[in-house]
Amino acid sequence: MRLVHPFHPRSGEAFEFLERMNSWRGDVVLALDEQGRRCSFPVEWTDMAPVDAFVEEAGGTCPFRTGDLVRLVDLVTGLRDGVGGMTP
Repeated sequence: MRLVHPFHPRSGEAFEFLERMNSWRGDVVLALDEQGRRCSFPVEWTDMAPVDAFVEEAGGTCPFRTGDLVRLVDLVTGLRDGVGGMTP
């Protein structure tokens, strides 16, 4: 299993896969690092997550997904208008 989250300091590193499970945080992968220490990552931070069609089509040319940008606009608008908070 490989960690693929672009902003994680260990991005690109390979880990020994142990188990995939659903926890209170959501879908996670349990793995061992190179020193045999157990660690966990959200599935979407790994190469085990389904490929996001937008990210694949953009071919690495766009670091943002449309849904994330729409949520950001909602957050900024809410802050500007004094509403604060964001809808899920």
